[in-house]
Amino acid sequence: MVKGTNSAIMKEKNKKLILGMIRKERCSRAAIAERTGLTRASVTMLVEELIADGFVLETEAQYSGVGRRPINLELCPEGGLAIGVALTRNGWSVGMTDLCGQLIQPEKHGSVKHPVNEVLQQIAEAIKQLVKIKENSRILGVGVASPGPVDYRMNQILNPPNFGAWHGAEIGKRLSEMCGVAVRLENVSNASALAEAYFGECTNEENYCYLIVDEGIGSGIVVNGKLYRGKNGYGSELGHTSIDYKGRACECGNIGCLEKYASIPAVLTGTSYQTWQEAVDAQDENLIQKEAGYLSGALVNLINLFDLNKIILGGDLAYQGEWISEQVSEQVNRRIITNNLVKISAGKRLDKTVVAASVALNSLFW
Repeated sequence: MVKGTNSAIMKEKNKKLILGMIRKERCSRAAIAERTGLTRASVTMLVEELIADGFVLETEAQYSGVGRRPINLELCPEGGLAIGVALTRNGWSVGMTDLCGQLIQPEKHGSVKHPVNEVLQQIAEAIKQLVKIKENSRILGVGVASPGPVDYRMNQILNPPNFGAWHGAEIGKRLSEMCGVAVRLENVSNASALAEAYFGECTNEENYCYLIVDEGIGSGIVVNGKLYRGKNGYGSELGHTSIDYKGRACECGNIGCLEKYASIPAVLTGTSYQTWQEAVDAQDENLIQKEAGYLSGALVNLINLFDLNKIILGGDLAYQGEWISEQVSEQVNRRIITNNLVKISAGKRLDKTVVAASVALNSLFW
């Protein structure tokens, strides 16, 4: 059912639209009005509110000496702070970032090998210490990035492989009660896609995918500037799409899943390598081509379905990733049906807690 939008909601949407433009680049009020179609009076009112809220600063633009001195708008880095909690199968880390993705406090680290409640208590204490240090600042919230799948609506970890102790953990509710700050949970692939929009290579991209390849395969898909979720919120499981309908059985119940061929443990099976880094350092061209072939088959399907403009390869594949990116790019762009050239590149190593903090920033920008 299509629902109407009241004026208060529309106002907040327009403020986010303007804030998103300013996040991408410095711009003037006149430029915002021209690009958004909003009246100059509306833009002025909304910008003044964003300045009063501390999210936006005015700066002088280059002056030609003719007419009024132009004023640009830019983000105020410490107008809001976000805390990121990175949960992995090997440990946890907590950090705090400003609106521009800069870590502003030393990170805290710990193990996930203890009982879940004990680990959450440790994480909550680390969060409370950061909040206390910045007690006079606006804390936008806590973002948690976890192996998926997760239920982002209920802020609950579901059943990620090799993460059994955390199955069913109600992260949002329990952690928020412990630390007193609102908590939002995303799987690490979606969090990485958000981080690429805010701090990485996809600032000006509207349609792209962040693909994590390590012991599993995860994907965060952005369509028309929004995370693609589908009806139930699980709409980005590229690792569990089939590239061989007569292929290997997967634990998910499907046959021939990409993850059974292109995850790092799968592609290294039968080789002497223990890690992807070893294979790259050995310049094993056959293995690189094999991995590129598996990934290309799935990515061609993905691009043909969603008409994406860019693919970012992350996880273990990001190590010396130019080689694998070139191989995948050559195969994908030769096989897709669209006319545009799809950019495929290795992701930069953004800090894990910055990636997680992007989940909290999402409520401000999107």
